Amino acid sequence: MKRSLVVLIFTLFLGTRAFAALGNNEIEIQNLFGTPVREGAPDKKGITTNIYQRGNYNILVQFLNHLSLAESYSRMDKHELSQKEIDAFLEGSSNGRPWRKDPSKPAWERADHKARAWIQTTKSGLPTLLVEVE
Repeated sequence: MKRSLVVLIFTLFLGTRAFAALGNNEIEIQNLFGTPVREGAPDKKGITTNIYQRGNYNILVQFLNHLSLAESYSRMDKHELSQKEIDAFLEGSSNGRPWRKDPSKPAWERADHKARAWIQTTKSGLPTLLVEVE
């Protein structure tokens, strides 16, 4: 029963346009994820980092000139992302282009060679999908 509820909630979350695409502006990101739980100030390079929470996910988005240039997705429960979750996040960041998986590691490159993604465990032990423009 509990597993069915989790699957249902995840399906509803994935069923809506819930994923940012690289290049979205801050308003589009906020419309998808809501108000940031932490909004950063621009660093020396002008990059602003905002953190959002939606469903069971922590989402970090970096903006340059108000456009998304990098995103990361992790689960609040600190579990690894499932392949279904990874596929959904990559699809959201595909801008209509397919991703090509590196057969030797958990990494992908978008077919237009303008974005890459990989799975990395952060210093705090959090398995995270990172997506960035090249």
